[in-house]
Amino acid sequence: MSWHNVTTAGDGAPDPESLAEVLLDAAAMGTFEPELDRVRAGIEDRQDAFDPQQMFRYRLLFFDVAMVSTDDSRVLHETAVGLLNGALEAGEPAWEAIRTSSRLDDVERLASSGGSGIELLELLAYSPVPGMRGYAVSQIESAGLRALDPGGDSRTFERLLHAIGASADAYRLEAARKQRMASNPGDDEIAGADTPAPGYGVVAIVGGHAQLRGTAARLLERHGVETVSIPSSLEAVRRERDIVHLLQGCDLAMLLVRQITHSTSDQVRKAAEKLGIPVIFSNALSAVAIERQLFERDR
Repeated sequence: MSWHNVTTAGDGAPDPESLAEVLLDAAAMGTFEPELDRVRAGIEDRQDAFDPQQMFRYRLLFFDVAMVSTDDSRVLHETAVGLLNGALEAGEPAWEAIRTSSRLDDVERLASSGGSGIELLELLAYSPVPGMRGYAVSQIESAGLRALDPGGDSRTFERLLHAIGASADAYRLEAARKQRMASNPGDDEIAGADTPAPGYGVVAIVGGHAQLRGTAARLLERHGVETVSIPSSLEAVRRERDIVHLLQGCDLAMLLVRQITHSTSDQVRKAAEKLGIPVIFSNALSAVAIERQLFERDR
């Protein structure tokens, strides 16, 4: 069975059991990763038609099947990020489905693997479950402390802690960094100056959930970049002239394509074209990823 032959319900939604069968068959044939990419793209392209609970069920399925079908770090990371974003959109019952199963251990293990694990920690920090948020905050601080090895820098972690409202932890990490600099003056030269600001004064962040946009705004503010938040039409319906008004004065519009309705995307692209504002399309699902993409684009 292939993605194109998946059984659909009366509302046209693909049947999760059929999707699982397709993916497990692909795993048995050694084609799991490309088949998962196709299935995920097919679901994401139709996200306007599904409510948050349906999207969470699909993302839960993708994560569960990936955990038993592949050791590809990219796939595991992407399905974990999708799972946590699905929980953010679906609400507390979805977080409980993660907390009360082995999925939380799996996510925490992936988050502790370094590199892009910081994105998973950011998303865990949005959880309404205190234990999950507490774990994420402590791990972000610990990652910052590990970054204080000779030649390292903790300021990325400090900015994120401030942005997610964990200022006490951020200041503690900052104090550790300054203490290291005082003890080893040469380390600051090795680490280099703090990350330069992107070449944009005002950036419109379009789509994404409210916590993501808020964290991205606070994160970029520390670089001297202002943000304009434009939610997807699932949150607020706007007329085109309202979009034009919001975009006036912006230097760039970033569309979070994995968390935006087609109608909002069309409105923003048309308004940006009228105003001569460049538009970039982003797969980012975390504020850390938004920050990274803006800096990489400006290099």
